[in-house]
This record gives sequence, structure tokens and C-alpha cells, in this order.
Amino acid sequence: MAELINHTAFPALLFDALDQHDAGFSVLAAQVSYDLVIRPEDGAATLQFCAEQAPLCMADEHYAEPDRTSTRLESDIAPYKPRLDVIVNGTAYAPGDKPVDAFGAAIRVYERTCSVLVSGPRQWKRGMTGWVLTDPAPLSALALRYEYASGGLHRIDDRDYAAATNIVGMGWYPVEFLRQFKGDLLPAPQIESYEHRLRGISDELPAAGFGFVGRGWRGRIEYAGTADAAWQAERHPLLPRDFRMDFWNGAPVAQQFEHPRPLGSVPIATQNLVPARDVPAQGVYFEVPVESVFALVGLERGIGLTRDLTLDTIVVDMDARRVRCTYRLALAEELDIAEVQLRYIAADERDAQREKAARMNPDPAVREFVPLPPSLMRPPAGQPAHG
Repeated sequence: MAELINHTAFPALLFDALDQHDAGFSVLAAQVSYDLVIRPEDGAATLQFCAEQAPLCMADEHYAEPDRTSTRLESDIAPYKPRLDVIVNGTAYAPGDKPVDAFGAAIRVYERTCSVLVSGPRQWKRGMTGWVLTDPAPLSALALRYEYASGGLHRIDDRDYAAATNIVGMGWYPVEFLRQFKGDLLPAPQIESYEHRLRGISDELPAAGFGFVGRGWRGRIEYAGTADAAWQAERHPLLPRDFRMDFWNGAPVAQQFEHPRPLGSVPIATQNLVPARDVPAQGVYFEVPVESVFALVGLERGIGLTRDLTLDTIVVDMDARRVRCTYRLALAEELDIAEVQLRYIAADERDAQREKAARMNPDPAVREFVPLPPSLMRPPAGQPAHG
């Protein structure tokens, strides 16, 4: 294992990984966390580095019991994510904080909007023609967690029946459960997607929400590959040959995006995820910057390489007013790495570092070397490259 030298204030970890073809590589992961400072009058928000940076998440963190509650934070110990995950955790608030039967909540990332309908407590009621939804009772706020979306787990005659798309949810009842249930009322889901509205009491719907999708849920588990008896006998604990790296992306599909370009930003907006007492219009918008976090990689043969880390996970906690960003870099085993240095250049120092490197690096008489990531070796937009 190569040595990691961290020259930044950001928690980081260097670890080894294998892909589904048993190719080895090293992974450098770093965590950058911000306070989300919201301006009440218009919801415009800025990000400020947390005085105490949050550590990397070493294992999945659930809201309570792991098998019964959804994932609040997913482990950062992932080898590679093919796309950017954008996760938004928090609470949905009714307009004006006034109790209503139902209301919408939404997030927008770039130009893509994802929304859910939040209802007050309601029930499935047995009728002459089947099960129908009762009118919801008024509510003013609800935690945006998959526990309130359609799904669930039932044990019937020593056998488990689980909603394949959301095992921790509520309000889904298989026909096996309904056959032995004698009552006339059952709790119904309170969160649903506008694209997949509730129809029948036994219908399995995609999980409705903005948080991490369970690793074993339909829509994600398919990428885990074939873990059959042959795999158990011949390859365990190695990955199945048909494993796909898409498995490591934990956001709902609509909240997965191309990796953002270095030095760019990711615009995010939310609606009804803050109370009206804090932001009267209840809309918040901000941009997550792609920081200049990079690695200086020293090889055994004495050559040094620089590589930008890729921003592949954004977790917005609207209740805590925090934003966590995970950056990642995979380094092939064939590079024969001796050490990896994690470095950072603040946005307001980039031009000065460019100029310093241009002045000092080409001069053999200067012993100091100024490392720059590939993103800063390119000229700023609108400026010609140095000839």
C-alpha cells in the first residue's frame, strides 16, 4: 500500500480495491463539508467550509435499525461511481407551515426537477369493490424518508414478503397478507411520486423520495451481479463477473448525473424543504463548487503525476443545513505507486498558482516545483494557451 500524505484540511483515505475482473487499483477518497447559509429574504444560499470537517463515512448509516429504516449516509468506501449522486435529506413543510391535506416538495439539479406529493395520515379502507384510500388528515411537516413511501415487509406463516422496491416503506400489502387480515382499515403511504401515483393496495411502486436507494432494492440490486451457488463455490468473496459499477451509485436514477467538470459547479434548488418561518417563500437555491482537490502521485520509478479528484457524491442535509461532498480518484495498480499526496488550491488562489507554476516550473535553475492538477494546466476560459 502506498503512503498517503494529506496536505489539506479535508479527511481522506487511500485504500485498495478490485473490480469484477479482479484488476487491482488504489482509490483515494476525500470528504469536503460545508455549512449551508440561507438568506431568509429570498432563499439564496452560500456554502462555507465547516470549521470542523466531517469525517468520511466508513459504513452505511441508517436513521435507526438498519433493516427497518432508510439510509441517511452511505459509505464513502466505494471504488468508483460512474455518475454523480445528488442526495437531499430533510423534512417537507406545508406552504406557510399551515396544515393541509397534501402538498408538494421538490428539488432541482441543473435543469432536472424531481418532486413528490406529501399527504397527511390516511388509510386503506376495505369496500365493496376492494381497498380504497381515505381522505388524508391535515399535516404541516413530514420527514422525507422512505419509511413513509409505498413499500414494506410482512411475515406471513413464517415466510417474509417484501416490497422489492422499498423494503422499509409502509402501506403496501401483498395478497397473502390481505387473505388473512380480518380488519377493514390499514395504514397507507404518505409520500408518493407524481410519476407513479398510488393505485392498488398491492401494487409495487418505485421508491418515492430524494434519499439513498437501498442496496438490495429493485433498480439497484440488478447491478450487483449473479451471486448464485457457482459464485459462492468458485469466487466468493470476489465480485461476480457480471457485477457493474453502476451498483455504487445510490441516488435515485433521476438524481444521477454526469460527473461535473473540474472547477465548475452544480446548481441545486429546493422547494418546501425549509419552514416558512425561516424562509417565507420556502425556496432555496445554491451552487456546489467543484473544488480544486487533486493528487500528486509519486511513482516508484521517480516520476510524479497530478490527477484531479472527481466529485461523485453530494449529500445535502436541509435540516442540519450541511452539504457533504465526496471526491474520488482511482489509480491503476500498474502505475506502481510509491506515495500519494492530497492537495488543494482555493478558488481565489488558482490564478496565482498558475502564474507561479508558469514562472518557476520551466526554469531548471529553480529547485521548487509547483504542482498543478490537469484542470489548472489549461488556461482559464477565454484565454489562449501558453505557446
